[in-house]
Amino acid sequence: MQTQNGDLCAAEIGSELQKQFAILPGGRGMNGNPIIVLPEFPDFSELEETEVQNVLGYLSSVPSVAASGVGFILVIDRRLDRWAAVRATLLRIAGSFPGNLHLVLVLRPTTLFQRTLSDFLFKYNRDEFKMKVVMLSSVTELHAYIDPGQLTTELGGTQEYSHESWISHRTAIEAFALMVKTTAQTLQAFGTELAETELPNDTEATTVLLHTHSQKKDEMKEDLQVALSQGGPCWSV
Repeated sequence: MQTQNGDLCAAEIGSELQKQFAILPGGRGMNGNPIIVLPEFPDFSELEETEVQNVLGYLSSVPSVAASGVGFILVIDRRLDRWAAVRATLLRIAGSFPGNLHLVLVLRPTTLFQRTLSDFLFKYNRDEFKMKVVMLSSVTELHAYIDPGQLTTELGGTQEYSHESWISHRTAIEAFALMVKTTAQTLQAFGTELAETELPNDTEATTVLLHTHSQKKDEMKEDLQVALSQGGPCWSV
């Protein structure tokens, strides 16, 4: 299933979203920039390129066009990793991110050796990333760029986030949107059919035709009732 503009849907890449190597918790930067978080994920380098592209492409398609136009902020948490993994992640993001990237904030490795190494090597390798990258030593430094209220608890913020619930809600919303679109198309086709249908001359044929149209009307009425009943829980998330 794809959206009207051809973007992927949550149901289509559910297994990839479940891995949680990138999330869109809903926080915004100071200028309204949508925030995508790359949590700790030791196997990030083992991911298939299509997985990374699909998930980043999907997440970047969720915010409105206006919000996306301001540019995304990426928060990459690699506090438990090594500099080599940080560098590999940045290079991969530079080649895979499909949207307008405003800023990349990296929580660098916290061990003394890796922190020192990342400081030294980042100065000599920063140009190869071809994007604005800021290395941070702690979540306290992160809060200088993003208000804690816009960050999850894992990043020292106050925002509650459940990845399972997020996927479930997105899947429900997109399924409802597809149902509404399909129902609208069916109604339009039925209206055209009614407008273009000529009544037969004999009574029996007319009765059959009216009965057929009545059945179709009842079926569409049921579809509308189903759509309305599902619309409440979908849009309340």
